[in-house]
Amino acid sequence: MILPRLKAETQAAHDRVEALMHVMDTPLSRTHYVQTLRQLHRLYVPLEAQLAAQKLPEVFAFAERRKTDRLVLDLSVLGGVPGPATTGPLPTLLTPAHALGALYVLEGATLGGQLITRHVHRQLGLTALSGAAFFSGYGPDTGRMWRQFTEALTRYAQDTGQDEAIVEGARRTFAAFEAALQEGALYA
Repeated sequence: MILPRLKAETQAAHDRVEALMHVMDTPLSRTHYVQTLRQLHRLYVPLEAQLAAQKLPEVFAFAERRKTDRLVLDLSVLGGVPGPATTGPLPTLLTPAHALGALYVLEGATLGGQLITRHVHRQLGLTALSGAAFFSGYGPDTGRMWRQFTEALTRYAQDTGQDEAIVEGARRTFAAFEAALQEGALYA
């Protein structure tokens, strides 16, 4: 089964990336939050472009899963200016299976964003309409979208036998986020 394997083989990287993200800090300043959004925007733009270039099977509904517009909306509401796309480390996504591993990371982050949304609301009073659209994900549909993604990913892995490439795509994506965070790229 692909999902338990993905979780097991990326858990350490997930934990390292989570430890480097400071959006759950208390107190959380508005300035720090806006800077985090700007830097995430820099990473999401080229990463989502790579995913779009892979022309993923329609069942994954990638167009509905894109997050860059939500980052732009939040930055617009909060008076931040999106930064240029990163020139830093990005995962190499050579195949649709690699791209699906990357999408697993992004969709997992969307699911985790539900906790961040509550924290940002408590700390800064922001909602999905006032600067927290990115972390709000799909709102009340986030759980459903996660289930649809994981069901489609499970079927894809069973049908194609591309488990190793999917896991490799997830590893590469976590490594890119970790490298960017370690270099301070998300807080530059």
